[in-house]
Amino acid sequence: MQDNEFFVKFTDALPAGLLAVSGDGRIFLWNSTAESITCINRGDIIGRRADDLPESIRGLFHSDSSEVIIEIPGGQFRHISKTVQEISVNETENNVVVAFMDMTEHLIRKQEMEQVLMETAETRDLMEEQAARLAIALAEVDEKNEIIQAQNKRMVDELKMAGKLQKSLLPNIYENIGGVSVSCKYIPSIHIGGDLYDVVDLGQGLSGFIIADVSGHGVAAALVSSMFKMSFHTLAANVASPKILFHMLNQEFNPILSDDYITAFYLLSDSVNNAISFSNAGHPTPLLYKKSTREVIELDTDGFFLGMFDDGAYEEKTITGIERGDALLLYTDCLLETENKEGVPFGLTRLKALFAKTIEESHGQDVIDLIEARIRVYNARENFDDDFTVMLLEFWEQADHSRENGMDSLPADSGGFVEF
Repeated sequence: MQDNEFFVKFTDALPAGLLAVSGDGRIFLWNSTAESITCINRGDIIGRRADDLPESIRGLFHSDSSEVIIEIPGGQFRHISKTVQEISVNETENNVVVAFMDMTEHLIRKQEMEQVLMETAETRDLMEEQAARLAIALAEVDEKNEIIQAQNKRMVDELKMAGKLQKSLLPNIYENIGGVSVSCKYIPSIHIGGDLYDVVDLGQGLSGFIIADVSGHGVAAALVSSMFKMSFHTLAANVASPKILFHMLNQEFNPILSDDYITAFYLLSDSVNNAISFSNAGHPTPLLYKKSTREVIELDTDGFFLGMFDDGAYEEKTITGIERGDALLLYTDCLLETENKEGVPFGLTRLKALFAKTIEESHGQDVIDLIEARIRVYNARENFDDDFTVMLLEFWEQADHSRENGMDSLPADSGGFVEF
């Protein structure tokens, strides 16, 4: 009896299901693991003939396959791995023992793993395909970048050449025109810009000086400034009135300019009468230094930008009593609008004080260089954001072309013009 109880407990402790059929075809062993796998109690199966068992259970006896699928109550199916073994008790009786295990969860995990591996393979293939497409796209981008860089280099080279040509018309020089010593400096913010200055000698002690600034930057502004310079030369030689000259220039450029405009200041000096006449078309006010009083006066008149309106309504003023040692600083808005690191513009007040100090200590190109150096120190950036253009007029200096840069006198066939 004890041996029988031990056998039952021993077989119930095994992880595999056990089924044993006696020689007469009856079930005499059905352990607890077999119950768990099949959901059939041992009381419902022990003592029954094997032929009376459900078809799925009878499949456990078939030795032709190591795997079988059985259906359990509730319509569920189990994947079973089994081993069938015949055991001879005596010469007349052969028992059949079946050991089986439920592989359902294992197979499910295996299928899930295979699915993951398949998806991983598909993902890898997709990634490889995308990588190949990306490599092709990058190669195309590199090719296009090379084309763009070559085009940019050509454009930059052309801009540099245009800048050199433009700057050749606006050199940093010293010249004496009708008793007025002229010093100039032009530094474009990019390779070419829209600032310009020019001088014309009308004869009989009259000399004209203009500074202008075309709105915008780059090629378009440079083209407009070149056109303006040509028109100025054509008209200024025959016009002895600043406001009339501005009226004529405005009439000429109003049909040409749409969204752009030109600010300008034109001064006509009269060395015979020691006087100056001027007109302003919306340009930053030039600064007149009076040596006798050390006073700095802003020169301004009414008048709109050139080219913006049909009638600019330009005003003309005249100042007499211009003495030897007086000086006039003409400039563009870069000098006023350059900002420090706090974002504060240099402004007119600082410029007036700086001009008064430098003109008392220096002359000619040195004045402009000192002003530039001081504004560069004030500037928060490495370069100017706008074109830096300055023209200094020092009145009633004797014409001495050997003073600076070894300049020769005007050529005989210059026609009265001096072009910068």
